[in-house]
Amino acid sequence: MCGRYTLRRISFVHKGMRGLGPMLPFEEFTERPRWNVAPSQLMPIVHLDEESRPAIYAARWGFIPAWAKDRPKVQPINARADSVATSGLFRSAFQRRRCLVPADGFYEWRATGKAKQPFFFRRKDDELFAFAGLWDRWTPGGSDETVETFTIITTSPNEIAAPIHNRMPVILRPEDYLTWLGAEGLEPLLAPCRAAEMEAFPVSKFVNSPKNDDERCVKS
Repeated sequence: MCGRYTLRRISFVHKGMRGLGPMLPFEEFTERPRWNVAPSQLMPIVHLDEESRPAIYAARWGFIPAWAKDRPKVQPINARADSVATSGLFRSAFQRRRCLVPADGFYEWRATGKAKQPFFFRRKDDELFAFAGLWDRWTPGGSDETVETFTIITTSPNEIAAPIHNRMPVILRPEDYLTWLGAEGLEPLLAPCRAAEMEAFPVSKFVNSPKNDDERCVKS
């Protein structure tokens, strides 16, 4: 699972989503560094607009399908790569509403007896990257206001992640960004990223609380 991530350089999202070409302006979201993004929070995602152009939107982490009549009690933050194409919950979004979730790191916890040790994962070059995600636009009953939500797709772990957790988020290569947003036959992209490009190290349990959101989250 992927339950926390970082976007320490939100201002780099435009530059970091290289290969997408020009994107529409994004003015709805603060550029405050995020060291501990948690479910239900509003974050930037990239998906195609009505004219099939990549654009940045603000969305809440926790998926609600457009067809939901009421706000569901469970709003999945993750979707499994091995079932996302056939799941009744995600199938339509996988076919038509895929997104990129900009990030520059994520956390996983390794169980050691009764304790859990958090680890921070990032690219070795510490560059911005994108998770493969799905989005949808939900309208609460009796309201004219829509809510945009997203989920992050997870897959089997690579050699870096496997000793820590049995799942990891799908991290796309920049050359696959446009393919993910607009093409078909995408299952081959839902694979673990190359372990040689990643690193992981233990960090303080300060990150355990979603109320904590500063540089101490990635300190050992």
